[in-house]
Amino acid sequence: MARDIFHTLVKEALEKESWIITHDPYPLHTRKQGGFSTDLGAEKVIIAERAEEHIAVEVKSFVHISILHDFLIAVGQYYVYNKILSKNDPKRVLFVALPAFVYHRIIKFEWAQEVVEDLGMKFILYDINLKTIVAWKK
Repeated sequence: MARDIFHTLVKEALEKESWIITHDPYPLHTRKQGGFSTDLGAEKVIIAERAEEHIAVEVKSFVHISILHDFLIAVGQYYVYNKILSKNDPKRVLFVALPAFVYHRIIKFEWAQEVVEDLGMKFILYDINLKTIVAWKK
């Protein structure tokens, strides 16, 4: 499986925020069922609530010629992976990790806002220069 070029950056940024990487990659299905996987699975204990959060992360680099094309691919992956997660691991929340500047360029389009809202897409925005997570969009 080919990893996005910012895979390690996102993984290390999550660890800096006290997430424990439990899967790299996180399998959604067995090979017999289709062999899909997200890039990372992680969990974090929230001390104040004493509850656990479980996430699956699909890392996207958006380095191709068209960020709109890359966004369409990310939307398709999000839809399929979220559908599978809802059946196989319903407590795990799916996030698409992408560079913050890409998110801000895309989300200004009304159609993109509608797609994100319709699918309930969740994002982890990272800064490629600072190598940190700068926002969570839930």
